[in-house]
Amino acid sequence: MNPVICGVDGWDSTSGSAPAVHLARRLAERFDEPIVFVTVVDAGADEPAREAAGELLRHTVETSSGESFWTVEEGHPADCLVAVARERDASFVVVGNHGPRSSLLGSISAEVSRRAPCPVVVVPQGAERGRDEHPDRLAEIA
Repeated sequence: MNPVICGVDGWDSTSGSAPAVHLARRLAERFDEPIVFVTVVDAGADEPAREAAGELLRHTVETSSGESFWTVEEGHPADCLVAVARERDASFVVVGNHGPRSSLLGSISAEVSRRAPCPVVVVPQGAERGRDEHPDRLAEIA
């Protein structure tokens, strides 16, 4: 089975994680694949930071209906997401985008898109609102 890799960087208002997690769950369900939720901490992060990241992912996994796993990686987010996608022979990588409105992609999503060994789905902020306004849009792919 080739998992869907989903980058999770928190749930605050600057995070693109909630829409990305939602779409990753739909893709995994649609293609009958497991999900691997990934968060990345800075190199040399202390144990409380790693535990907080793990707790976020544990909650994400517990609220998922399909087969799902989680991992906390250490380093640069794009490097780690690409590495996990390669190691797990991913079918998709799903990431949120909270870069500046003047660019098409944020720095992490752009880097993952260039280097990933599989298709990358970049979910912009506000995708949840867009889904509610146009429910058939995502139904076509997920």
